Amino acid sequence: MNFIYLLIVSYGITFGLQHKIPTKLLSLIQEKIKWVSSLLACSYCTGFHAGWMTWLLFAIAQADLLDQTIKFGMFIDMTLFAFASAGFSYLMDVLTQWLELSVQSELPEADEE
Repeated sequence: MNFIYLLIVSYGITFGLQHKIPTKLLSLIQEKIKWVSSLLACSYCTGFHAGWMTWLLFAIAQADLLDQTIKFGMFIDMTLFAFASAGFSYLMDVLTQWLELSVQSELPEADEE
């Protein structure tokens, strides 16, 4: 259950980063860091970074990082989850785009009404 929940959270972060950042803030960030626009254009790339951030936040919330010494296996888990998040975010982005296009093609034009 946690895995599916975390994937949905990762996709939410991905969607928010790609589509909901205010334009002024985005242009300010792009002035400082040039590769941000290419990162945000790719749902796979953004999903990867959202995945490791989600995993890290979940691990901190569960106090796993505070109670245990950081082990190599934790980095492997985080990396694997980041790749799962990247794939899930890409799949959801493609499905969303397909749904938007199919609904848009069924809507009548403004002149037809």
